[in-house]
Amino acid sequence: MQTTGYTITPHDAEVFRELVAFLGEDVFDQRQKNGVIAKSDAFRRRISEARCVLKGIGAYEASSLKENQHG
Repeated sequence: MQTTGYTITPHDAEVFRELVAFLGEDVFDQRQKNGVIAKSDAFRRRISEARCVLKGIGAYEASSLKENQHG
């Protein structure tokens, strides 16, 4: 596997942080039989993984990325 150094600017981190916050709050990927919309387990895992990346680069803000009742 070839490794490449990546650079992320503060602006890049902010865009990523805002996207993860939006996905965690306002985006749902499944409709249950009773018509309720929800996040699938796979989608929740992806959001969680993205939050971990943000934590790893120091761009995580708990107030905007915290888990909510929707996922």
